[in-house]
Amino acid sequence: MRSFAPADLNNKEKYPEPSPADVTKLKEDLFYDEIRKDETPEERNGKGESHMDMAMERPREVGEKGRGEKNFDEVDMPMSRHREEEEEEEHDEVDVGPDIPLHVIRPRIPERISGRPGMNRISMSMTPALSPLRKKKREAVFDQLCDSAKDFFCCKICKQNKKEGSLDKRPYFSYFITFVQVVIMIAAVAVYGFARPHYSKVEDEQLVLKPSLSIELVRKSEFGNIWLGPRQDDLIHLGAKYSPCMRKDPNLVKVLKADREEERTSGCCVRDDGAGCVQTVESQCSNLISTFVKWNKTKPSSLGFTSGAVCGQDPKYCKKPSSIPPFEWNKNDMTEWPLCLDTRIPGYNRSGIINQTDRHMTCDMLGRPCCHGIQGECMITTREHCDFLRGYYHDEAFLCSQVNCFEEVCGMIPFVYADRPDQFSRVWASNLLHAGFLHMLISFFFQMIVMARVEQLYGSLRIMFIYVGSGTIGTLASCTLLPYHVETGPAGAHFGILACVYVDIIYNILNNWQNNNSYLNAGLKSNLAIYSLVLLVLFVLGLLPWLDNWAHLFGFVSGALLSLVLIKDIQIEEKGLTKLRIIVVSLALFVLMFVLLMIGFYVVPITEGSWIQYFNCIPFDDTFCHNMDVSITRGASYTKYL
Repeated sequence: MRSFAPADLNNKEKYPEPSPADVTKLKEDLFYDEIRKDETPEERNGKGESHMDMAMERPREVGEKGRGEKNFDEVDMPMSRHREEEEEEEHDEVDVGPDIPLHVIRPRIPERISGRPGMNRISMSMTPALSPLRKKKREAVFDQLCDSAKDFFCCKICKQNKKEGSLDKRPYFSYFITFVQVVIMIAAVAVYGFARPHYSKVEDEQLVLKPSLSIELVRKSEFGNIWLGPRQDDLIHLGAKYSPCMRKDPNLVKVLKADREEERTSGCCVRDDGAGCVQTVESQCSNLISTFVKWNKTKPSSLGFTSGAVCGQDPKYCKKPSSIPPFEWNKNDMTEWPLCLDTRIPGYNRSGIINQTDRHMTCDMLGRPCCHGIQGECMITTREHCDFLRGYYHDEAFLCSQVNCFEEVCGMIPFVYADRPDQFSRVWASNLLHAGFLHMLISFFFQMIVMARVEQLYGSLRIMFIYVGSGTIGTLASCTLLPYHVETGPAGAHFGILACVYVDIIYNILNNWQNNNSYLNAGLKSNLAIYSLVLLVLFVLGLLPWLDNWAHLFGFVSGALLSLVLIKDIQIEEKGLTKLRIIVVSLALFVLMFVLLMIGFYVVPITEGSWIQYFNCIPFDDTFCHNMDVSITRGASYTKYL
């Protein structure tokens, strides 16, 4: 009945006896939780024997405090200690010594046990790791923070990585981008304040002093903010997505040209009682108490100018820059006049009275250019009226053509050319800005719960490229299709992260299609359902003002393409497909999408198309989507508010 080993096993030259060091190493690997690195020779029974040596050699041992004999597997073993601690928790305090780092034995764990395919790794990584015993005293502040925060900010993966000595798996990028967004949101509200919490326009009225020296009741309307954040024009000033600040817009060129045409018909309205003067059109100047000074071809100025006059500025009295050949001012278009920086006082006649033709140079200015609104509107009015409209008052200028209102509306960095908006950096800046605190909370929880887990799985560098790339494509698509929408937030970037999750889950579902492991397939399908629900919620939120479903769609597509390029776990070697071919095709599609969007943004811009907004905002009533209009239909606004 006895069996014998093959003859080869009896060959001691081929299979030598293991050395004592190998036996000790094997004991440490098998019973790593029973080894104490700080054991002294005295603690080793005086013979240099460790706890494990005694446990291996002695089959039975008398327990402490008069307890009965214990079997070998009950002596100094983890489970027996755990039971003993529960029985004597109030009497004895067991010290099991430090844990052996997991990376010591990880290389010996078979791949089929340690491997966790697909997004199932995310759900399994969130389960707590088994520890030999509960420690009653925390050894580090990091562990205390993790336990007190209930693994929200410091997830269990971070805690495990700390023990393993691999801190590179912490979601540093998620922490960094969230911190920057929170700081910007707090600073924006601290500087600009809150808008009224309303989903449509809100109106306000106040008694203000007009250029006619009369106090009138003036009304203004502005869009509310349901997200508890700054006003619409303040968000544009901070860097929100707004295409007219990024390119020379055809519709705005038309309306600004209409404003210039109306300003060419203006003149200086001088009050006969000496109260002052204001630049306006003839219809706004009363013939009973004022004199309208206007040059034309039949009645030119003394220097032959047929366009003018301008209150406070005359080519005859300006010293810097002076109107002399070859730098003579345009005689037929006063909107081309430069801003006069130094003016001499007009002379008097022999009787000590200023010539009536020069009254526009000696009168007190009752109004100056005021830039207001988000479409470059400008008018000549009082400072009080301009402050009520929350505009930019220019007390150094004389004409609206001498100020660049649109540069002030856009804010951020100045334009390279005054008449050509070029703030293309908004495709990145708008991803750091939010419409309000409620909007910020959505991004905060998504980035700290979903995005942080995905970053721990794939690494910070890959997630950074996916986040920035998909956010840029999503914002650029929104700028192209909905150029006049004022929108903020990393909508495209969030959907790019969700696309990364989808690619991983679908790849593992297809890869395990014929696998009989029902538990694994059920886990993958449950993950797919959870992230589908998140996707649906974000899409519904995209139907609200200042959020953009077009950015969601293009961000999702670009995120999927970048995931196929950057995620190294996705390996397809079937039907002629290789990883290299997938990378080349995905990069080509990503670059093609970017080029087409750039052509649509600069070469053939969309200026009309109200049907596009229904994918982005559903008009539940007549005013719900007013701030989502995709066309500029205003005419000249030079005298609209006067």
